[in-house]
Amino acid sequence: MAQTDTDVLSRSIPSWPSELQRYSKVVKHNPVLGADYTIQCKEVDGFRHNKYGIWEGIVHPSGVMYYFEASTKTYTGFDIQRCSDDQLLGLQNWIDAARRKLQEDAWFLVVEPITKQNGYYYEYYCAVPDKRVITWFEVFNADLLFQECACAREWNHKRLELEAQFWKHVDFFPRHFNMKPSEAIELRIHLEWYLAEGLTLQQSTAASLFWNIDQTERIISRIENLEKYTNIDGFMKEQGVAFCGRIWNILRHHQFLNYYGLPEARLMRSHSVEANRQRRTLPILLATAAMFGVPVLVLEHIESLHVDGIVNSLDIDKFVDHFNNDNLKHSTLAGVIMAVDAGILAIPSIGSQTTTIALCSVSLILCVHCIFASVVAQHFGQKMKSLEYAVRAIYHAYSSPLIQMY
Repeated sequence: MAQTDTDVLSRSIPSWPSELQRYSKVVKHNPVLGADYTIQCKEVDGFRHNKYGIWEGIVHPSGVMYYFEASTKTYTGFDIQRCSDDQLLGLQNWIDAARRKLQEDAWFLVVEPITKQNGYYYEYYCAVPDKRVITWFEVFNADLLFQECACAREWNHKRLELEAQFWKHVDFFPRHFNMKPSEAIELRIHLEWYLAEGLTLQQSTAASLFWNIDQTERIISRIENLEKYTNIDGFMKEQGVAFCGRIWNILRHHQFLNYYGLPEARLMRSHSVEANRQRRTLPILLATAAMFGVPVLVLEHIESLHVDGIVNSLDIDKFVDHFNNDNLKHSTLAGVIMAVDAGILAIPSIGSQTTTIALCSVSLILCVHCIFASVVAQHFGQKMKSLEYAVRAIYHAYSSPLIQMY
């Protein structure tokens, strides 16, 4: 019994480019293919075209291969070479049904087959080049896509992330996207403004677009170089297209996170557009006083790094530097105290007293623990330089019961 388009498309799963996990996906070598170390006599062929049936293999500038089917304008990162005939047939049936439903010949389709217990499903999205946006051929509740913002309601706000995902698509599949040098110049103008605002307002959100101001300047310089290299038709080369797509993605996503174009736009990194913090209770205030205000200081540090769920690299760097400096001072002080304790114990008239021995021994033990803790903290500080690790660490710290009580 032949399947209808409705049956075929019922296995569709709306997705977006960031879900493709291009750089985090590990693909193992296929052991069935085996090895072939033979070179034929006088074999001096050039690089061969990667053609697998109707699919063309394209090598991304980074080195990974993706596939394109010209008649349906469809991309996939799925390894077509390993597909069985049934898999290829199912994929082609889904693409044909999707095209009939889509009715948009100029749009590109991206599909990633996945295997579940009850068969194959197809993650997909549509890329619209003239509108610089991605979309789907069905109503889609994109709560996971927009989850980094507490409230995404306005179309202009949501469109920023949809455009960011379109540029991620261009980064992943740059071959057939025609980018004019004028688009790279427009990107440079945006970055120059962010650089200027970051230089004049240290706490501005513009300063946190990249790791630091120097990196922003280097990226602007790279774009300026790449926009000079064009093909015969006047469009930028593939390497420049992919790089500009990556930077456009970072820029639009940054604007989405900071509510660009909305009344509540976040201009300073310390500003929060979400609900106010809970008031601190009397018992917690008394405990804070008993601990010389240390919990409040820790909480303030965490809140300065974790505003509305956003952790930025600039504040992480400052936190790590301050953290490491404190560790160095504490370990140095502990070493000085140990030397003083040893000197006191060496005095015959004082060091032989039981009370003095007990106090100095406790002090020595605490100093050893302090130095050991400083070494561990130093290691933690180095790992915090990784933004991914910092996000996890701050999230766990911020979600701990003790911190939530504040």
